[in-house]
Amino acid sequence: MDYSFIIAIAIILLSTKVLGVASEKVNMPQVVGALIAGLLLGPSCFGLIGETDFLIKAAEIGVIVLMFNAGLETDVKELKNTGLSALVIASIGVIVPFLGGAGCYLLFNSEPDPSKMLKAAFIGVVLTATSVSITVETLREIGKLKSRVGTAIMAAAVIDDILGIVVLTVLTGFTDSSVKPITILLRIIVYFI
Repeated sequence: MDYSFIIAIAIILLSTKVLGVASEKVNMPQVVGALIAGLLLGPSCFGLIGETDFLIKAAEIGVIVLMFNAGLETDVKELKNTGLSALVIASIGVIVPFLGGAGCYLLFNSEPDPSKMLKAAFIGVVLTATSVSITVETLREIGKLKSRVGTAIMAAAVIDDILGIVVLTVLTGFTDSSVKPITILLRIIVYFI
């Protein structure tokens, strides 16, 4: 039996702890150090740690536990009270990356392509995604998770992801000629009602 995953976990835990503490020394949340450790150890830089089935499953479990814990600490009444501000933040969090990504694609891609606008829209939608788990961890570390601002940011991150998924679903409908985009829109509306 191959036990190399134990060495990988040890390297991951040690590097995230060391870089997490280093991040705190420069007044940054520990999660920044963990992200930097992942970038350095992963295939982007040194390639010391590769994706394995075990690490993928462990990461999924970690995110589930983190989100569950955030749910335990979140006051639903407070979340509802941030409705309008969260909606405004989320809308900006979708519109700005969407327009920026689509705009950059159109600006730097001069090839004549009939599906250019659709490709630009897909790139824009991909950039709208937020990482709620990183948001939760960062807010927890700086002690703002239960504050009014933290609750608004959490609600906005959730709304942002929902809007991104809805837009992605609609765009996917445009790529399949057998599916009518209006049908997809109506199904989404019915789902949320």
